[in-house]
Amino acid sequence: MDVDNVTEQYAQLIDRQKQTLLEAKRRQGQRPRDRKSREETYNKFMIAFMFRGNKRQKDMVHSSFIPPAYIPCNTPMTQLRRVAIKDLQLETHHRGTYLPLRSITPPNLMTAIMAIMEDENGDTVMLQLYQQEDEDTRAAADIVDVGTLLLVKEPYFKVMGDGEYGLRVDHLSDVIHLERDDARTPEAWQPRLIEIERSAELLKIKGNLAMNEGRHWDAITEYSDALSQPATANQIEIIKRNRSLAFLKTKQFDAALSDTGFPNFNPNPAEKAMFRAAEALYNLEQFSECCQVLELLRANFPHNSQASAVLGRAQSRCLEQKTGSYNFKELQAKAGKLRPPHLDHATYIGPVEIRHTESKGRGLFVTKAVKAGDLLLCEKAFGHVHVDEGAGNKDESSSKITLLINPETNQGFMGAQADLIKLIVQKLYRNPSVAPALTTLYHGTYEGVCTSAVDAKPIVDTFLVERIISFNVFGCPVSSLAFRTKAPIPATKTREQKAHHSCGIWVHASYINHSCTSNARRAFIGNMMIVRASRDMEAGTEITFWYHSPDGTSAKDFQEKLRHWGFVCRCAICLDARATDPVIVMKRRKLVGDLEQVLNLPALHRVQMKKIERLLDILDRTYTQPAEDVPRLLIWAPQLALAHIYAAQDKAGKSIELVGKVLTSLGFAFVGTDSSHTRFAIIRWGLLVDSLVETFLCARTAFAEMGAREDSRRAEEYARTTYKIIVGEDTSFNAT
Repeated sequence: MDVDNVTEQYAQLIDRQKQTLLEAKRRQGQRPRDRKSREETYNKFMIAFMFRGNKRQKDMVHSSFIPPAYIPCNTPMTQLRRVAIKDLQLETHHRGTYLPLRSITPPNLMTAIMAIMEDENGDTVMLQLYQQEDEDTRAAADIVDVGTLLLVKEPYFKVMGDGEYGLRVDHLSDVIHLERDDARTPEAWQPRLIEIERSAELLKIKGNLAMNEGRHWDAITEYSDALSQPATANQIEIIKRNRSLAFLKTKQFDAALSDTGFPNFNPNPAEKAMFRAAEALYNLEQFSECCQVLELLRANFPHNSQASAVLGRAQSRCLEQKTGSYNFKELQAKAGKLRPPHLDHATYIGPVEIRHTESKGRGLFVTKAVKAGDLLLCEKAFGHVHVDEGAGNKDESSSKITLLINPETNQGFMGAQADLIKLIVQKLYRNPSVAPALTTLYHGTYEGVCTSAVDAKPIVDTFLVERIISFNVFGCPVSSLAFRTKAPIPATKTREQKAHHSCGIWVHASYINHSCTSNARRAFIGNMMIVRASRDMEAGTEITFWYHSPDGTSAKDFQEKLRHWGFVCRCAICLDARATDPVIVMKRRKLVGDLEQVLNLPALHRVQMKKIERLLDILDRTYTQPAEDVPRLLIWAPQLALAHIYAAQDKAGKSIELVGKVLTSLGFAFVGTDSSHTRFAIIRWGLLVDSLVETFLCARTAFAEMGAREDSRRAEEYARTTYKIIVGEDTSFNAT
């Protein structure tokens, strides 16, 4: 939704990749006889490594091809047998096996971390590790470097893009870092000298040193080794407490929480343990439990001022979570300054629930009656990746964008979706407790593994995450306010739906189904999505918003935009569009073109005004269904343009009349725009388009000129409500 789908532009590239995959598949099961020698493989890699190091990355648009989907290994290590590089067959997942490897090169970071690896026989192979952390989170050399020992489970050996052969690992759980003294490490790679002093205390000191130096992953290794040594209960508690800090630094909040002893603290819990538990709970968005721990911490250690400060933040999040009360002005200010615009706020789930629909799977329904403008959701993204405007243009941005191609699903997207896949895969791997919220979202026909862990380590299916993202991702601006006020559009046109390169996943919002005759709208402030009702709804009504906004032109073209989701829209607008005679469609296009031509004239005289009214009347008569059932999407914009023209000519009465026609075309039921003395009032809300704010403000001005102050006030209130629905909040209404 609102992402940059470039499937058509890159159709040839997708077809070429399909052909490459087909040609590679023909070699499935072969053992290549034309491998490069160890020396040639090493030299070629190092030349590319040095060239890459001298080339700026941020100016480039990266490309990433998703391979045919395969499930991660879910077999315990005890049931896997060792293989060597010489045993590998092309285009094959070697199920039931594992391959120990040692790196002989530093890593080269592109869309994957790459290195040349050797096995115990001295044979070499390129290894590609996907979905690893970004360089600014964890250095590639911290994952693979010269001498690093890895174990690849069920290795996938394939023909790579350059025609060479290599191993590709897409699932994080399919690769294990080995220590030299690990029993699975080949004997030739094991240390010749046994370290005599490996006490828990010494290893703890090594872990502390690593923490002081900012080597958090090394610290986790040292602390974990320390816990495998004989130790007293007090030593174990201290080591776990220290390790919990390292887990916090690496965003492994589940593990950090476990190491603190939560929820079963001992009778005299340590101050640091409770504070770290609170920090982990806060980051897991378990704000109520976080407050409970901080209250206990303050009771036991009343002089801890930091605990009081964090408690204040946690209590604010609890209030947001329970009531939906936000300081939206503050949110907008933060989103305007922070990059990425990730806000420290909680999710509010309003009067809604997930239920099964009659024909569209699951949907989101209101549990009580709501009014237009009411807040339904203010949801923090499960995962969000920001791309600055101008990314890919070295003169405009320092951000990178990626062309993500999936030949299997025949889809191509430009933006941050590749990084979003990586971010969410990492999040699920580090914090398995949050996985169910995401993995229960719609993912098409893809069936992953049922096992969530193996050998006490989480399993994250990268391809399940990719499918979930492809169906549920939202493109988003930094702020709907900034986006909608940045560039005004001519009144003769509707605003085209813009594709955004920044994107994210919002779990609850993902359950909202599409309808062109939507009853809700979404807006964004940073990584927060605000969903408000755009119509009055009775309890039990399904919430819908459009995935692509209807434009009233080609029914076929519009349905093509929805094809990816695998459904045919059967709303009243689409049914009417499909039933409309193509001759009528062509007639409407010509009339709209004629209207734009006249409306864009530098000066309009009486003759042109009459022509505009005549063309609008003809266009209106091409519609046969009542506008309250099928909004007339091609007519409201030129009607609004004419309302503005009349307002500029000081013809307030005619301007109000045209405002009434705009509202009628959009399916509103209302009173008070005719010559009667009835007060202006909306009886039933219709289709809520962006220019509706402008429509109501036009009415406000016209009513004021006619001396109808109460009607003018009501028109402004309707403008404010519409603004709140479109932008997400109304605190900025007066300023804009």
